[in-house]
Amino acid sequence: MRAVTAIGDAINRRDWDAARSLITPDFTMADQFGNEVVGAEEFLSSLLDFYKVAGDPKLVFDSIDPNREEVLVRGHLEDTTSNVRSATMWRFLFEGPLISRIEVTRANNEMTLPRFATARRATAN
Repeated sequence: MRAVTAIGDAINRRDWDAARSLITPDFTMADQFGNEVVGAEEFLSSLLDFYKVAGDPKLVFDSIDPNREEVLVRGHLEDTTSNVRSATMWRFLFEGPLISRIEVTRANNEMTLPRFATARRATAN
């Protein structure tokens, strides 16, 4: 559970080195629509690009519940604009102490990082 709160803190501080130290090199993040970010470097690059566009939203974890080998988190992104504010659920999976996968679900069809990364890749090609 420490890795979950630590990665939230690292992302909110925009400390990409600290975030990298908490995830596996082959880390994945997926959303409810099947969009996926594969690899630690793509995850961090996508986060950096997301925050350039979205401004300065903060991750807020409202509840953190260990469940066997995973951690379930309810929370939201907090921001002064409404484009990224909505309820969010994350499911964290691990390889040892490191986060190996995050599955994200957002209310109201809101933007997810995997969806943002998929759109960014499509426009780059």
